[in-house]
Parts: sequence; C-alpha cells; structure tokens
Amino acid sequence: MILNIKKLALSAFTAGLLSFSAQAQFEGVIEFEKNVGSVHVNYRYFVKGDNIRIEEVSGDGAVEGIQLIDLEAKKMYAISPEQKLYMEAPNRRPAADFDVKVEKTGKTKEFNGAKCEKIIVSSVAKDRKIIYWVAKGEYNFFNDMLVALNRKENQSLFFQKIKGIDGYFPMLSQEYILSSNRLVSELKTTLVKDQKNEASLFEIPSGYKKFER
Repeated sequence: MILNIKKLALSAFTAGLLSFSAQAQFEGVIEFEKNVGSVHVNYRYFVKGDNIRIEEVSGDGAVEGIQLIDLEAKKMYAISPEQKLYMEAPNRRPAADFDVKVEKTGKTKEFNGAKCEKIIVSSVAKDRKIIYWVAKGEYNFFNDMLVALNRKENQSLFFQKIKGIDGYFPMLSQEYILSSNRLVSELKTTLVKDQKNEASLFEIPSGYKKFER
C-alpha cells in the first residue's frame, strides 16, 4: 500500500519532537490562510491544554490532512482522512542555526480585535526578512508547537528566534526577500475563537488503521 504523504503530513509540515513542556491556557480554534506565490492553503488549529489538532482544509471546506500533537506526552500523529490511515510522526533533526536581527519596533495595529505589536526579524545569510504582527495573550502552546513540528520554513524558524515571545501569537506574518524587498509568503489569521473543544478531537478516529512502512 502506498500512503499519500502529502495529505498525511499536511504537505508543508515536517515533524519532530524535542524535549519541552507546555502549559497552554488558550482553548478554542484558530483559523489562518497561507499564501506562497499562487499556492493558497487554509489551516485550523484546535487547542485544549497540551493537545493540539491541526487541519489542512481545502477550498471547499473538506479536511485533507490532520496532525495531532500531545505536548506533554511528546507524541505526534499524522492522519489521512481520505485513506483512513494514521502514523506516528518520526523525529527529525533540527535545522542548522543561523544569526538574525530582531527589531521590536514599538508600532501597534489591531487585527482580529487584538492589539498587535510589529516585530521585524531579518537574516543576511538567508536573505530574508519577516514582519510579524503579534498579539499577547494566553497562547503558550504556539512556540512549543513550532518546536514540535520542527518545520524548516523561515516563518517558523525566525519566530523562534524572538526572545520573550511565549504567550504571543502572530496574527499576520509576511516574508520578504531582504535584498529585493519582494514578498514571498504570507500567513494571515482569520479567526480566533474561545470555545470548549471535545476531547475526541485529539484522538485517532475509530476505525482508522496504522500505516506500516
């Protein structure tokens, strides 16, 4: 059996778990859009304590891929709703370290009803600059989630370079080529909603089979 890795692993996400702990207080759902060139993808985060569910959503609203993360147990599963399969995500090596310049501008703007601070993170070596508009709240899960996912994308890597960022969430982030100031990717939060999430959202669905390599 050949497993469709794109749908199983949410395409852009690569997975890895490091030693960390989280005490997330926010419970609810967050929706955002990802735009890279002409590619447009929608995502949803469901958060409850140390449990996170990430859904990749198609244009017609269908869930194409799911990741379940348990920050306390240091476990992560990738799930394919189409094939009704799941697998435990393997550990991955962290990305190579690099130097950045972090500028906390002091400028603010409102997004999704939240006051956001503008932070610019740039790297000459990577020829990239990312502008983050971050909201302070009870989003303690977010940075630990990025560590767990261990993505090699600049949007994730640069955010983790900001000191004192625990509890913040980016409502908008835009990645530019530093040398040309050309926009190459954008993440835009469209919904932040406090709500009680059922525990079943963070469990492997009944009847799904484990994918064996």
